[in-house]
Parts: sequence; C-alpha cells; structure tokens
Amino acid sequence: MAVVNWSAEAEQDLANIIAYYEDRSPAYAEALVQQLFEAISRLERFPQLGRYVPELSLEPFREILVAGYRIVYLYTEREEGNEEVDLLVIAHSRQDLIKKLSRRE
Repeated sequence: MAVVNWSAEAEQDLANIIAYYEDRSPAYAEALVQQLFEAISRLERFPQLGRYVPELSLEPFREILVAGYRIVYLYTEREEGNEEVDLLVIAHSRQDLIKKLSRRE
C-alpha cells in the first residue's frame, strides 16, 4: 500500500472547495468531498491509477479526475519497494493548472 501525503496547498485547495460549495449547497459540498476522498483513498492501493498530466509531460506526475476537479499528484516508488503519493493540487478542470502550480513554487 502506498503512503498518501497531503501538501499544505492541496489541503488549502480542499478547504477552498468546501467553503465555496457549503454556502451554495451543503449537500453537494458533502457529496463532492466524499467523492474526492474516495478517489484519493483508492491511490493507497492503486498509486499509478491516474493518467499522466498532459501539461507537465513528466512521467511521475499523474492526475485523477473527479466531478470536474483534477487531483494532481507525484508518484514515487522507493528502492525498498515502498510507494508514495504526494498530493500537489486539487484544481477545477477550467483552471489553468500551470499557472496555479507556478504560484506555489
């Protein structure tokens, strides 16, 4: 099983998503968060589940799509056979991913 590490930025992305939808539709906010967490939990068992991120064109960067959101992560396989998933960003599919990532460096 892979270890899933949340970056502070990914945690903030999730908090922003929750805040946005809670005011508009608390039920949708709850359902969306559940879908996001279910997808992320699948990465523990299947860390290579996601597709390569088209904008990054580097193999260790992957993403999974959930309800119009892109969960972007870095997949790493350690020498000991341990796998890690570092969640980098949760972005709406309409957002410019490169721009969003560049603000975080």
